[in-house]
Amino acid sequence: MNKEMEMIRRVSGPYNLNTYVLACKKTREALIIDPGGPAEALAALVREKGLVPLWILNTHGHADQVFSTPSFKQDFDIPSCLHGADDDFFRDPEVREKTRRAVGLPPPYPADVRLAHKDEIRFGKICLTVIHTPGHTPGSVCFLCQGRLFTGDAVFVGEAGRTDLPGGDLPRLIESIRVRILPLDKKTIIHPGHHHGQEFESTLEREMKENIYITDFILEH
Repeated sequence: MNKEMEMIRRVSGPYNLNTYVLACKKTREALIIDPGGPAEALAALVREKGLVPLWILNTHGHADQVFSTPSFKQDFDIPSCLHGADDDFFRDPEVREKTRRAVGLPPPYPADVRLAHKDEIRFGKICLTVIHTPGHTPGSVCFLCQGRLFTGDAVFVGEAGRTDLPGGDLPRLIESIRVRILPLDKKTIIHPGHHHGQEFESTLEREMKENIYITDFILEH
């Protein structure tokens, strides 16, 4: 990790969800990305390290990503953030019911802060940028911070997110990867929303060589 930022990653649940805590080493201000696992242990660790969470950032609105958002909102009195397209999408009663049946858990509560493409979120001396990458859901986003891309379910190591759930759109996901992710610095470190296989992270350069969604759907065309 670089000199300015500290990162904590915790894996939880049957889907091996990755929750990330990013913190400014100087000010100890922090944010929480995709708090899907049990909140108590991570909240205790945050306090033990003397961190001051300012934001809860959700890459998208599926229940596994937002499961512990209400707990962190209450424990730390901080806002939850979700892209506006997902905030609108998951408010629809029909969508909520379809998603509940498909995922097995209810969709998110309305967001406190609606994110948009290129929004900047600051914590301490550090600035994070929102990149809208629809396809897994209408409002899926990635978060770019100091050469690290937190991709949620847009891109995994060697894979990409499902598009067979409500709101999923494979052509749109491929276009998001092509237009919004591939132009980034090839040394960008990829931190996915789920841990599949042995690798916890990757680089964009590696994914351009090994990820079938990039090699077969984009680079060969």
